Amino acid sequence: MDSPFLASFVHAFRSGCGRNASSPKQIIRKLASLLVISLATHAGCEGPSNEYVPPPPPDVTVTTAVQRPVTDFIEANGETEAAERAVVRSRVRGFIEAIDFEPGQVVERDRLLYKIGDEEYVAAVNSATAELAAAAAQIAVQQSNVLVAQAEANRSEREWERQSTLMDQQATSKTEFDQALSAKETATALLAAAKSAVELAEANQQRANANLDKARLDLGYTSVVAPISGRISRTDVKLGNLVENGADLTEITDSERVFVNFTISDRQVLEFQKVREREGLEPLTREQWSLIPIFARRETDDGFPFSGTLDYVAQTGIDVTTGTLAMRGVFDNSRRALAPGLFVRVRMPLATRPAALLIPARAVVRDRGAAFLLIVDDENRVQRREVRLGRQDQGWLIVEEGLQPGERLVLEGLQRARPGGVVNPIEKLATDADLPAEFRDQPSQPEPSQPETSQPEPSESGEASS
Repeated sequence: MDSPFLASFVHAFRSGCGRNASSPKQIIRKLASLLVISLATHAGCEGPSNEYVPPPPPDVTVTTAVQRPVTDFIEANGETEAAERAVVRSRVRGFIEAIDFEPGQVVERDRLLYKIGDEEYVAAVNSATAELAAAAAQIAVQQSNVLVAQAEANRSEREWERQSTLMDQQATSKTEFDQALSAKETATALLAAAKSAVELAEANQQRANANLDKARLDLGYTSVVAPISGRISRTDVKLGNLVENGADLTEITDSERVFVNFTISDRQVLEFQKVREREGLEPLTREQWSLIPIFARRETDDGFPFSGTLDYVAQTGIDVTTGTLAMRGVFDNSRRALAPGLFVRVRMPLATRPAALLIPARAVVRDRGAAFLLIVDDENRVQRREVRLGRQDQGWLIVEEGLQPGERLVLEGLQRARPGGVVNPIEKLATDADLPAEFRDQPSQPEPSQPETSQPEPSESGEASS
């Protein structure tokens, strides 16, 4: 032990152990206190100097953007509609005598569905047939009258010519000449009347023929057939009911193909045009519109498993009352996975970016409506940089502007990273496997696919089996 410390301890020992010490316990207590004070004094004299030591740079987790092809889409809500749908109606009045189908049954076009009582329509056909025969007979009679009138006209013509010759020779009287002329004119008028009677009879024949055709049509309408092929719904009338002309009987829906009706906003229309202008593409023709693929998903689907094509774009343009453009897509529905009237989400691709930058959304700092990233440069110094972001999906964002490939950005420890300060970066690089399927699996022309699920087939009673 150093001499200063020893001297101080000896001095303290002598002071505490003098003649005035009362007892050994007091002497030991005083020696212990003096020992502690001496050690503290010695340590204070020889300790380190009170100089400021800066803290080490804070640890932060950094990553880089994942660069890969990404397709830009327009998304909208849509509603499915059967490509073919027909309401079966009666076209004549009468009583239902037979119903020849089961609800939910698949029927072919022109298949018999209902039979309406046809007695009065058979009688109407017979009456019209008789009227047509009478009209034909009347034509024959009038044609005979024409022949008679023609013969009389010829005779009177010859008599008038003879009287004219005699008149020139002054061999006949004026009275006989006038009678011949009057007979000639009368015969000509009767001939014209006979021919008009023939035309009238022919018109009556045509009317009778039309009445017969209508009677036959009405008779044919007593057999109600399917206007289209498809699945038939339940009947709205029962056996023996009286139905009026135009009454709804049932409905047939063919959902082998379905339409999806949807609208996009005027802003989305402008985005679509902007993308095409950026790619240097010409305006689309109607045929080219029909080649644009579209995709759909139901509420419970993962991704967009249904693939179709654009079928119609409103030719009137944007609706000024709603600011939207109406569109329609057509989808194959042979597996009946898309029920008519179902609400779906529709996606239409715009263009594919060959090298989009994707970052985790939690790396974004937002301040007063702007988005920022904390960039770590080569000297591990933090920079705050404003960026413009694109669409987001499952915690990942597309960076439109403000970030270069390979630049490091702070992912974790944002509170410890200060712009201008130095940090200790710990790299945690993301890969394609970390991306959601939205960005990871994007073929340029996806093949049409159908999910495994389908609608339950109706039973014989028309109810869907569970």
